[in-house]
Amino acid sequence: MKRIVPLVVSMMLMSACSPNAHTLVAAEQPNSAVEPKAGVSLNDISGHWAESDIKAIVAAGYVDGYPDGSFKPDHTVTRAEFITMTAKAAGLKPVPAGGNKEWYAPYVAALVEAGIHQYKDFSSGDWNTPITRLEMARLAVRASDKSLQSPEDSTDAKKFMFLATQKGLITGLAGGELGKEESATRAQSVKIIQRILDVSQGKKLEIDKRAASYAEVELTGSNVQTMWGSHVVELPYKMPLRNTKATVTIRQILIIDLKENDGAYRTMFNGELRKVDGKPIGDEYLVALKIDLKNETGGPLDYSLWGQLSPDLEATQVNMLDKNQEVDDRFLIPKMNSEGWYLLLTPRKEAEKDIKKYDFVYLRLLENNGTSIELGKKR
Repeated sequence: MKRIVPLVVSMMLMSACSPNAHTLVAAEQPNSAVEPKAGVSLNDISGHWAESDIKAIVAAGYVDGYPDGSFKPDHTVTRAEFITMTAKAAGLKPVPAGGNKEWYAPYVAALVEAGIHQYKDFSSGDWNTPITRLEMARLAVRASDKSLQSPEDSTDAKKFMFLATQKGLITGLAGGELGKEESATRAQSVKIIQRILDVSQGKKLEIDKRAASYAEVELTGSNVQTMWGSHVVELPYKMPLRNTKATVTIRQILIIDLKENDGAYRTMFNGELRKVDGKPIGDEYLVALKIDLKNETGGPLDYSLWGQLSPDLEATQVNMLDKNQEVDDRFLIPKMNSEGWYLLLTPRKEAEKDIKKYDFVYLRLLENNGTSIELGKKR
């Protein structure tokens, strides 16, 4: 029978474009929509982190440098410019845009016809507005996923960033931050175009787990899918407990890799961890459950989670200590009508054994009467 890790609970934008829709067709693979350029020379990209991608994308004819020989990699890129790059990279031929004579209009029409852009996507600003990382992520995801190329698609903006990070189309900024509303640079846009091309060629992209974790938590309240491949219940989640009249609700579920000092949420849990059984900390994951405990009976109810929650044999309850070696009150198990954290450590080898065998870690809580409460499983 499959082993369970790691918990047991013992009680437990609009623009100048027309809003008219166009007939949808699937995006084609890159072809001769643009002519490759030979001998491209740019005078301001030597040593830049995106140098190789800039050279490749310019040589392919998806974007140009400036007349003075520069590329200006750290300048912002407009919506019109990125739309044009995306259409060219997707191998789409410009489509007549009615009376709109702007240079970018045929490319916008091409992307709308292909289902990669919707006229309602930009609710403010215009085509000369710098494109944000979130707007760029939405175009990249649709360009890479035919299932989202539909005029009826209503995917939430948060989910586009989540999908973009999960597919490796978008990575985080210096600290893994998503920077959703930050204006994208020409270098960043070129990098995204290269990734769209890589996906179209069947290449598997490297995922930035920090950025993916932040995007997942913003979308679902948990990063369990990013870290462990599990799909969690919708949060907040009221646990269906039988042995108490108190209402126990899980608000967040975070998985922190203690080996990665710059990992997602690591600095949030950077105090001293101490196992309640006194044993030393090993190579383990920190599992943090943000829980609130409420009395909704309308009468007196004295109840505490302390001593009521316990891990299984493969995980251990831990406390976070402050500089005085006292339990840090930011991470106290909640008392009645309060919110707090329940912290566990689970051995890396146990979680990775499940990932290797099953491609996910089963996250389950058990009430002491044997009732199973599944928080994360394979969908």
